[in-house]
Amino acid sequence: MRVAFFGLGYHAKTGSSRFLLDLLERHATVDTFFAEADVAAVRRAAPDFNEAQYDAIVIWQLHEAFALLSGRHPNVTFAPMYDAMWRGGAFTWKPSFNAAKILCFSWALRGEVMRRAPVHTHVQYFPDPASVAPVTDFDTLRGFLWYRRRDIPPESAFALTRGTPFASLAIHDAPDPGHEAPFPAAAPAHIGQLVRSDWSADGGTFATALTGANVFFAPRPLEGIGMAFLEAMARGLCVVARDAPTMNEYLSHGRNGLLYGPGWREPLDFAAARDLGAQARETILRGHARWQAGLPALLDFITTPTAKLAARGPAIAAPAPAPEGWHRYDADAVRHDDEAIRRAIAEAPPGTQIIRGHHLARDAQGGETLHRIGAFDAAWARLLAGDVGPTGPRGLGVPEATLIHDGALRRLEATPPQTAQQLATLMLRARAAGIVIHDVDAVLARRNLPEDWPAQRRAWYRMVGEVAGAGAGAQVLAALDDAAAAAETQHGAALPARLAIGLIGACDRLSPALGRAVESLIFGAALRRLRGVLGR
Repeated sequence: MRVAFFGLGYHAKTGSSRFLLDLLERHATVDTFFAEADVAAVRRAAPDFNEAQYDAIVIWQLHEAFALLSGRHPNVTFAPMYDAMWRGGAFTWKPSFNAAKILCFSWALRGEVMRRAPVHTHVQYFPDPASVAPVTDFDTLRGFLWYRRRDIPPESAFALTRGTPFASLAIHDAPDPGHEAPFPAAAPAHIGQLVRSDWSADGGTFATALTGANVFFAPRPLEGIGMAFLEAMARGLCVVARDAPTMNEYLSHGRNGLLYGPGWREPLDFAAARDLGAQARETILRGHARWQAGLPALLDFITTPTAKLAARGPAIAAPAPAPEGWHRYDADAVRHDDEAIRRAIAEAPPGTQIIRGHHLARDAQGGETLHRIGAFDAAWARLLAGDVGPTGPRGLGVPEATLIHDGALRRLEATPPQTAQQLATLMLRARAAGIVIHDVDAVLARRNLPEDWPAQRRAWYRMVGEVAGAGAGAQVLAALDDAAAAAETQHGAALPARLAIGLIGACDRLSPALGRAVESLIFGAALRRLRGVLGR
């Protein structure tokens, strides 16, 4: 088999796509074409490209490569990166992409793609941790931040660590273009010293600075995969990251890392940094085994023509009854992963009476988003502190993805929870009663998102008020209202970008070349420069 692989020139330098190239090169003859994100650059990189010479074509993020294609090749795979698909707060998509199979390395990307593209799949990459020795020295805390963007400056690491002594904070000062900023003049009192390193072509300065760290601050607000923080997890570092894709698709707050919401600058609790780092490495170990086991299916997706994959359709198994002795929330809108549930029960420690897992939340347009559970105590503390999302608390779980043994219900004299608030109340009682609770790193269910968000916020206000007092309930309600208002403001601010992308999509339907021309006109560098001049 002969394969053409298109990728960004930047990724050729960083090796971000190397794992997929290595896989393809073990099974096919691969011609690689790397270029900057510009149609003219792609044409220069592949001046005599002929799609008919290839059995399969793989495009890694570089969607400008579609300009070389006729739209009729039977086997094109497009692997967009989630972070690169957003412009002005709106998700970018062109109808011409739908001639390809879409390979999603992010659950959040899959959620957007499944509303738009007919043929897609999701895979989650995990590096091999065997190549790096685990970090075991946590006698002192030593942080590392690769400063890349103004969204996550050194000052954010200062704020998140406030009150916790850090022996050092190493800052790898190698910002993305346009994000340059002065290096901090001094370290705050709780940080012993600042250590600065700069970019080097061989990556040596980065590796040297990272070697002495045991706490890693993820450098970007969004990722496509996130190689830097995944490698930190593989080393057993305590990873601190924005609660956003793809970081929150690998990390559970208080379980194998620490997450914080956008704009959150309150201190985090680093008391369990050693255990969080160990669990992070364990997550990568288990995940790498799953990645290896899934490689045949990934190769099948890439090598099978699009029409043949589309004809297969999704495999939907008939639902199985709840395992004997266990209660689970059953409803028409809920679909459980019966195999994951059986495995979770089989692997649970003796005496376990509650099992919690992740879930996929399905919106009105059919897109599904991953919601990971966090350690319950950490998630509850996060709620009380006001670090919440626009649709509710983060990491507390839902009844649909929770298994409760009949014995626990009898012991607590409780009825099965029907809402997330009822589940949180039951979990608090179960922890106080010493009931054994087991969390699994697996998706146990899919459910529809509730549509009555104002009522949901009021329900959380009442629940927290009953447990922690009226003052705490009022603070939580205010935080939930603020988060919802911020999301609404952000959505409104993205209206011009959504209109522009809609126009590009309409032109793309008429002619991909017309769509590219309109895209260049709207988002091109020349217009950006003109806007800058007018702005001055």
